[in-house]
Amino acid sequence: MAHVIPLDRFDELTGGLNHPEGVAWNPVDGRVYAGGEGGEIYAVSLAGEVEQVGSSGGSMLGVTVDGRGRVYACDAGNGEIVRWDPATGAVSTYARGIGGIDMDTPNVATFGPDGVLYVTCSGERGRPEILRVEPGDRAVERFTAEVDGYPNGAVVTPAGDALVVVEAHAQRLVRVPILPGGAAGPPTTIADLPDTDPDGVALAADGSYWVTLYRPDGLVRVAPDGGIEVVADDHLASTFDAPTNLAWVGDHLDRVVVANVGDTFLSIGDVGVAGHPAHLPSFA
Repeated sequence: MAHVIPLDRFDELTGGLNHPEGVAWNPVDGRVYAGGEGGEIYAVSLAGEVEQVGSSGGSMLGVTVDGRGRVYACDAGNGEIVRWDPATGAVSTYARGIGGIDMDTPNVATFGPDGVLYVTCSGERGRPEILRVEPGDRAVERFTAEVDGYPNGAVVTPAGDALVVVEAHAQRLVRVPILPGGAAGPPTTIADLPDTDPDGVALAADGSYWVTLYRPDGLVRVAPDGGIEVVADDHLASTFDAPTNLAWVGDHLDRVVVANVGDTFLSIGDVGVAGHPAHLPSFA
């Protein structure tokens, strides 16, 4: 079991960002990537040096990376997924919704091992769903609409056989099987998180899921058997401020970076367990 983590184990990695919500570790260049409320894409070194590498002019939520170091951001302002390519420095549209319409609040994007990108669309305009984007032709289809209580943070299991999703308004963590051929199986509850506003999720090396609590501010560990432990309780928002997403960072994935959308900073700390490597597919 994990232990309660003293809040002083966390420091500010960097400040001055525009209400960062998404965060991802890019092992290709050894930097942390985050998005901003004005469509910014930031690259942050582990020494806290910040470079704004691009902007869409929209509003960035979750971010992820692929095996070539390209950054994919959920642009809720423009209803699409954008991609920043370090080879060109350009930010371009990677995928839109089914039939080219706006995605309804694209919130978090996460890769499977086959290069399929899963996008939680939280549905603030009435269309909560999870989409899947094929690599190569970028065909977009609905993966499932059965996780309709504000689908938010998400991660694909190491075996690539399920998508684990934070269903924020339902206050639970769910597992959606990825069936042969790519269809979704029926969602099942991993853990209920009552009286919270859960947001992001990341996978630790020990098989546990770590969930950020937007309110009351903090971190929760969900064990493989579904047991729940509050590992960081910051209900006074003294260290975190509306924490949204988290990512393990560094060569050994031995530290956690947390985005704080209620303010302008990223937090970094050692939580006593390493992270599990994310899927980093490489494709054209």
